[in-house]
Parts: sequence; C-alpha cells; structure tokens
Amino acid sequence: MQLFKNRIIQTVLLGCGAMLMFSMISYMLFTHAFPKNAEEEARIKQFQSTWDKRAQYYKEHPHEELSK
Repeated sequence: MQLFKNRIIQTVLLGCGAMLMFSMISYMLFTHAFPKNAEEEARIKQFQSTWDKRAQYYKEHPHEELSK
C-alpha cells in the first residue's frame, strides 16, 4: 500500500504503537503493585453508610471546632 510508505504515517503509527505498549505495561505494573482485596473492600463498604450519615449530620449541625 502506498499509504504505509509515507514517512509521516509510519512515524504516527510507530508513536501510537509505542504509546499503546507503554500504557499496557504501565497498567499491568499498576495492577500488580496494588492488588484488589475483596475482603478489605467489603469491610470498607460496610462503614460507608455510617460515614454518609455523619457527613450529613455535620452539614446540618456545624461545629465550631470543625469550622476553624
């Protein structure tokens, strides 16, 4: 194909390929460094409603110490 013999097109395709490969490697390293812990997430979600209720309470009843 004539299009792929163009130097600018080759450079753009090479850049896109390199960015895609770099993104995939970065994502794999990130997921390996921070594994998903289902047990910990379930424990955090257990207290989410309590946090929401406290946030709502403090919005409705501002405390002087918290306003500083």
